[in-house]
Amino acid sequence: MTPRLLLLAALTVFLLALAPEASAQGTLAGTVTDASNDETLIGVNVLVIGTTRGAATDLDGEFSIGDLRAGDYTVRVSYVGYQTLEFTGISVRNGETTRLDVELAEASLDADQEVVVIGERPLIDVEQAQSAYFVSAEEIAARPVRDVQDVVSNQAGVFQDPTGLYIRGGRANETGYVVDGVNAKDPLAGTGFGLDLGSNSLGEVEVNTTGSDASVGGSTSGVIQVRTREGSDEFEVGIAVQRDNAGFNDDWASTFNEENYELSVAGPIVPDRLRFFVSGQSNFQDGFQGFVPDQLESSVVQSDFWAPRRSNRWNGLGKLVFLPRSGMKLVGSYQRSLGINQDTRSLQVTGNDAVVAPGFQYAFAQQPDLANTYTQNSNLSYLLWTHANTPQSIYEIQVSRLFTQLRADANGRDWRPENVDTELDPSSIPGYPGTIFGNPDLGSLPSDTTLFVLPGPGFFNNGGVATDWHDHFAEQITARGEYTRFSKDTNYEFTAGLEASFNDYQWIDIVRPWVGAPITLPDGTVSQSNRLGQSADIWRVKPRKGAFYTSHRIRYNGLIATLGARVETWAAGEYVDNLVESEAFTIPAPLREAYLDETTSALGLRWKGRFLPKLSVSFPVRENQVLFFSYGHSMQQAHPTFVYANLDPFYQDRSFFSDLGNPNLNPEVDVAYELGIRNQITQNDALSVTAFWRDKYDFITVARATIIDPTGRETNRALRVNGDFARVRGIEASYIKRIGSWFQGQLNASYSRATGLSSTNNDALDDLIRTGNVDNTFETPLAWDRPLDIKGSLTLSHDEDRPWLGIPGLNRAKLFLQSTFRSGQRYTPVEFIGNERNPFTGERDWRPIYETVDDPALRFSESGKPWWWFDLRAERRFAVAGSDVVFTLEVENLFNQKNGVIINPVTGRAYPEVDETTDFTALRGNPDYDVTGTVRDPRYEDPDTSGLPPLNPARYLAPRHVVFGLSYKF
Repeated sequence: MTPRLLLLAALTVFLLALAPEASAQGTLAGTVTDASNDETLIGVNVLVIGTTRGAATDLDGEFSIGDLRAGDYTVRVSYVGYQTLEFTGISVRNGETTRLDVELAEASLDADQEVVVIGERPLIDVEQAQSAYFVSAEEIAARPVRDVQDVVSNQAGVFQDPTGLYIRGGRANETGYVVDGVNAKDPLAGTGFGLDLGSNSLGEVEVNTTGSDASVGGSTSGVIQVRTREGSDEFEVGIAVQRDNAGFNDDWASTFNEENYELSVAGPIVPDRLRFFVSGQSNFQDGFQGFVPDQLESSVVQSDFWAPRRSNRWNGLGKLVFLPRSGMKLVGSYQRSLGINQDTRSLQVTGNDAVVAPGFQYAFAQQPDLANTYTQNSNLSYLLWTHANTPQSIYEIQVSRLFTQLRADANGRDWRPENVDTELDPSSIPGYPGTIFGNPDLGSLPSDTTLFVLPGPGFFNNGGVATDWHDHFAEQITARGEYTRFSKDTNYEFTAGLEASFNDYQWIDIVRPWVGAPITLPDGTVSQSNRLGQSADIWRVKPRKGAFYTSHRIRYNGLIATLGARVETWAAGEYVDNLVESEAFTIPAPLREAYLDETTSALGLRWKGRFLPKLSVSFPVRENQVLFFSYGHSMQQAHPTFVYANLDPFYQDRSFFSDLGNPNLNPEVDVAYELGIRNQITQNDALSVTAFWRDKYDFITVARATIIDPTGRETNRALRVNGDFARVRGIEASYIKRIGSWFQGQLNASYSRATGLSSTNNDALDDLIRTGNVDNTFETPLAWDRPLDIKGSLTLSHDEDRPWLGIPGLNRAKLFLQSTFRSGQRYTPVEFIGNERNPFTGERDWRPIYETVDDPALRFSESGKPWWWFDLRAERRFAVAGSDVVFTLEVENLFNQKNGVIINPVTGRAYPEVDETTDFTALRGNPDYDVTGTVRDPRYEDPDTSGLPPLNPARYLAPRHVVFGLSYKF
């Protein structure tokens, strides 16, 4: 039996064991009337959520639902043209009839389909047929979060580290990111998040770890959907200030020089017709790593005002909502974000770059003002029209524009100087005067005839600047329409949607851009060159995308089934089509023929398409216990660099084994299954258990391609092809507990395995360059695989004037505490092969030598020391001028635990922390300080020493961080 079938069989047996015995129970009955005239309503749908029980009101507006086991239930009352109400905590007793009389108010359909909850909100949506979690604005405000990624990282199946956000074993760039219905991913940066939103602009965040919704495309992992806040008919202003430097703690290790400012204003312009919402957030910090530049510069923004620290975030949102009449809604929104930092992860092409290294530029530690600066400039604007054109149908039309730009430069410098008259290449050189290797006074020298000088420290210290210059922009204009129709009893729902996306991408990537710049020779003449840096990749393309999706949602006797599908179409664009038709095009002939054979000509372009089915089902197996299953295909386009790199025959990177784009690349595809059970044990206890399996195929790998370049020579190129696969399987459990209004706790645990042929397509590229073959036939753990992930959180609230337990100060207070325990970073083991020869004695007792194991089956087979940390947020409210002033204290990594990010494969842990005064020679022979040959070993400095020392401060997650805050809302 395959592992998948074994898992499904085990869950089936488990569920059957829980099946209840049939017995006579209690009854729920009542009358439904119109709230405006007290007339009874006929045919109103009354459902007991989480059961197969339901009824429709008769000619007298009455209903009766029998055979209910004793317990607490949520009852939904729905009728087309009226509000949908949910009554929670309805108690039913054996042999008794519980009375529930309902008044329904008229209401038009709207895009949000909001349900009015009467009573305490249910802990979970027990009927939901896929793994999705909702985080409300109130929950966001109670947590120590700054942005969307912080909000979702505490959910089951989601984990965040310095390299990005990962959902159920997928890569960081596989996550879908949707803001108010608009795909907000940067298709070129590879980080998955193209627009930065402040936490004060978030109305609700949904995390779908299955990703099986037909209305969302472009992701093969989970989907994060954000609904930003809107104004209301009440005027309100919110102001918040947070900082970790309070004046008395300048020298604390927990002070990162962080400041956070938030402002939001909302209210009516024309009551009941026009309202607005405006918010802004800025966040600045130097971080915990040290080595801070004197002033961060950006060539995108010319003022130092925007970058007072090493990491700087600005974002703002403006939104207008117009309600011309009942059932109609027009929303206009403009959102803008600007980020300026020195984090190399800002530009990560996931699937190509290393996926486990943090973005701190450690090599520039001695001259941080010459490192790369990254500027991300993004804006999103849209118009959304929603209209309930009949009592049973609603449609919406949205037109949006997303623009993202990312610039990497040498801390604001031009892409290259007009004339090369100084040193530009960064390197490590010995300091003056050089340090003699050995001790001449003691006669301790490696040679009687030669003096050796120790090499440089490994850091760039010669005044040379960062070697990368990059600029890209992506403009995405999208038109989207969606139509939904309900049956009169709301038991059937049909949705159809259509999308068209017009894209404009520009990519400029230059390594050592000063190569080819004019140089003044000794005789005064100026050299000329047509080189554009050491290597370059430049293109501008205009791909097109389209999609059609539909879903049918049916409710019958407690069963809820949604059958949907999405059809994705895409065209590489006129740039590729024209090159393929050109005889000068230098890709291999079979690739040209495949492109022509596998695409269809339409609308002046050549198109491809794929059909993506979706299915989800939920069904009660007993009262308040629901079994659910979901299945879905999803796809993600290959990163554009793999499609368009160096296609132009006249502007190609001619460096050794450079990339060659493949215009016939197919998208990477994910097939996801999940089976689970949700239990609303009581109104205040909920348990969910889910098993999942994901098959990922058509992953991008690399092959050798031989082409004839413009000079007529045969040249080898690295061609990206669809050839790898991966799979993820695991199980998750989540338990939520609520006690009155003062306590709520949640515990999430998951165990999963993510394996595949390679973690990045550069794994295969390394093999191809080193051996001439691609040896990735072994399925091994992926670099980001974290088998065990356990998260717990609790919220304690006492929002009363009377102090809790009579303790002064413990009134109107709230405490949030969360903890995470997670498997450590993956790494490939090494083996000891001996010692280097001692330069003084000639004996092999010098530096230990370790080499990566040759067996490809052991790639990323080991895990480092597990991570564990705690975060805390406490708040205290004070009444001032009819509103509240809130004082907050946030402590991240409360107990200052050390969690290794950069793993030393010799020890399986991060390199130990070492005091600055330590004599490293005293640590010789201690295996805890052994390192691999690619890392400098400070215990054995000799003339052959190279590389950086192992003391990168980013090798650990952030230490304890204490932030103080003050906010006021009126």
